[in-house]
Amino acid sequence: KIQSVYFVGIGGIAMSAVAAIAKQSGLKVLGSDSKEAYSPSLGVLENNKIEYFKGYETDNIKKNAADLYVISAGEDLANPEVKYIYKNDLPHAGFPEFLYVLAREKLRMVVTGTHGKSTTSAILGHLLKNIDESSFLTGAVLQEVNSNFYLGNGHYFVFEGDEYKNEFDDPTPKFQYYKPDILILTNLEYDHPDLFESFEDLKKEFELLIANLPPDSLLVYNADDANLVKLAQNTEVAKVSFAIDNEADYRAVNIEYGREYTTLDIENKFSKDLPTRALGLTEQYKIQLPGKLYAYDALAALATLRTLGFSREQILLNLLSFKGLKRRFEVIGVKNNITIIDDYAHHPTAVKATLEAARVRYPRSKIWAVFEPHTFSRTEATIKDLAIAFGSADEILISEIYPAREKSKDFSVTSQKVADAIKKHNTLYKIHNTVRKVENKNQALKLLQDEMEEGDVVIIMAVGNFNKLGYEVLNCLNQKI
Repeated sequence: KIQSVYFVGIGGIAMSAVAAIAKQSGLKVLGSDSKEAYSPSLGVLENNKIEYFKGYETDNIKKNAADLYVISAGEDLANPEVKYIYKNDLPHAGFPEFLYVLAREKLRMVVTGTHGKSTTSAILGHLLKNIDESSFLTGAVLQEVNSNFYLGNGHYFVFEGDEYKNEFDDPTPKFQYYKPDILILTNLEYDHPDLFESFEDLKKEFELLIANLPPDSLLVYNADDANLVKLAQNTEVAKVSFAIDNEADYRAVNIEYGREYTTLDIENKFSKDLPTRALGLTEQYKIQLPGKLYAYDALAALATLRTLGFSREQILLNLLSFKGLKRRFEVIGVKNNITIIDDYAHHPTAVKATLEAARVRYPRSKIWAVFEPHTFSRTEATIKDLAIAFGSADEILISEIYPAREKSKDFSVTSQKVADAIKKHNTLYKIHNTVRKVENKNQALKLLQDEMEEGDVVIIMAVGNFNKLGYEVLNCLNQKI
């Protein structure tokens, strides 16, 4: 029986949340990180009175024996604590393995896919927390509760299922360890070229995830995604589909994108409280989030909960109160009638969807897209798709590529090549916008200061050096008042 847990790399957003869940579950929790944790992890650790060492030292482990050592996927044998754990064969796991232990008495609901898994899991977590007191853990912070997790007494535990590796020496995707009772698949595209050499390699992991579903489980999938339709055909478990463009069990037949809300009219094949679909009657829902990609996220959540027997009335009010996630089309401020939006988008599909959503919500505004490409491997693999992702923007600033774990000398792609690819596409298709490369954050800030005008919308899409740029732009606007 596990009574004490030590977290190596406790400062990450997921690790700090799992540590807090463990503490709230009655376990003794301690940990370490290379330095002081950043927000929001710092607040999570402080609020849950979890102590941690700032700096990795072998003595941290020697003097604080634990029943289990949970190791972050970002740590390896270069870390003296990890080296000591492995050398002495101490019991260890990645956080997904441990999280399963914490949640094994609940019905585990796992959301995975290339895009939308954070928002879909957050919508489900928000709804089930309010309706059923259920638990959730997502990869981003919900705006209305300022947290990415909640531990409740309800029947369900909602997870965001990441396809990234479990530990440095275990390339198994995290979602394989959650053993879902309910699996929601949002979409499937090639991503993480640093881990998967081909799209086929990535698809095999999803095939295995579906193959391991227990006989009494439920699979909810996007019928507009041809890859998911094929995968869903290979299982005998109960299946439910959702879609916008194709026929499905739950289909959004009409979507209105307004300035404040997106309204979805949904045909529900299984509805017991409405006349048949032949009469053309639908269930109507509203969300505060803009654009088609978020409409899919809401639709996936609605299809799941309606299938599980939750009523439209239970869902309606709680769905409308969902404000979204931090760093997911988050309006962080409006000054001088200039709107600043912070977003996590780095895959071309997400970039395109984010800018299209902005164009729908702000149809008459000049839209600035400030984009920091994420990793050389992803940028090199997706540069053709990046070239066509910026059509909804008027002014485009491309920064240097954020390397993360990679080195530029190992790749031929550059941020200038990204900018040139966008220019070439826009010229070919007569898209009238401006594309510029910026050397650093200060240059981007100066350019924005000089050229922003009243009514403009500035979207910062970054996960590395530029991810605080939006707040710096706001500070500059505040100083002008």
